[in-house]
Amino acid sequence: MMCSRLQREMKSYMSAIKGMQQASINLTQSLHEVYEPDWHGKDDVLTIGKDCDALWEDFHNKLVDSTLLNLDAYLQQFPDLKTRVAKRSRKLIDYDSARHHVETLQASGMKNDRKMMKAEDELKKAQRVFDELNVGLQDELPTLWDCRVGFYISTFKCVTSLEAKFHREISLVCRQLYEVMTQLAEQHSDKMFTIQGAPSDSGPLRLARTPSPPEDESPPDSPDASSNHMLRPVSPGPPRPKSPTQVDLTWSQVNMFRLVSVEVIFLFFILQVETMHDFEAANSDELELKRGDVVLVLPTASVEDQDAGWLTGIKESDWLTLGVGAQKGLFPENFTQRLD
Repeated sequence: MMCSRLQREMKSYMSAIKGMQQASINLTQSLHEVYEPDWHGKDDVLTIGKDCDALWEDFHNKLVDSTLLNLDAYLQQFPDLKTRVAKRSRKLIDYDSARHHVETLQASGMKNDRKMMKAEDELKKAQRVFDELNVGLQDELPTLWDCRVGFYISTFKCVTSLEAKFHREISLVCRQLYEVMTQLAEQHSDKMFTIQGAPSDSGPLRLARTPSPPEDESPPDSPDASSNHMLRPVSPGPPRPKSPTQVDLTWSQVNMFRLVSVEVIFLFFILQVETMHDFEAANSDELELKRGDVVLVLPTASVEDQDAGWLTGIKESDWLTLGVGAQKGLFPENFTQRLD
């Protein structure tokens, strides 16, 4: 039964949340243990860890209260229903047997009115018992079957709503830790080190500047706007100066205290932007966008990409549909506008 599977998978999901909560606790505890007293933000690191743990706990408890308990209550209907269906099947056999007995007596030309009356009484009794069970199930089963749609809708709307709220709240906590690490880097700017043999974050350089949006394009709400504004990044040139509104997403150079990759710990976004022009990806690590797409912006690992005006993000529609399986990619900042 699909509902039983849903209950089983929901319990696995809850267990995974508790596992992530414990992993988050262990991570922040290990960071706090190596923090020296004179380092910036020692108390902040402990507070951030507690806030993070509280968010995971709240997320888990709300999911249990709003989904798992409802699933349990929904499934409790089925054992009784199965019992009644099985009883109906038995009574149908009794009814058929009594009817066959009457038909046999009638076919044999039985003259014994007393025996015939008894057989007919048994037939009426068996029919009455069967009809009571059968009519009740005929009314109840279709209703129960139809209500599964609303039940699935309410369950998954609740899960996605709570998950979206959790990621919004925990992204703020992640940002606080990011800022502590940034200020720690400034405090100890002369104490950098590199692990020999570790993979570099730089990777191949992206084009030195982002593509420019079309200058003659009509506003997004204009009926005369062109239906296709796809551009490919142009040839390398000088880096585009950062605008006053450009988000500073530069990662700290203190590698030993950098945040663990968002794919490993949890997915969080810094802000939301809306795409003002179509953008056609020219490389496999770029995000294909259509005008009007809302993008959740994540920290960009490459300083060169940041300085050239590229952001990293996930389309909001993909995130709501696929979750952590959604594609992450780079896109030009000047093709978007920030959403409040």
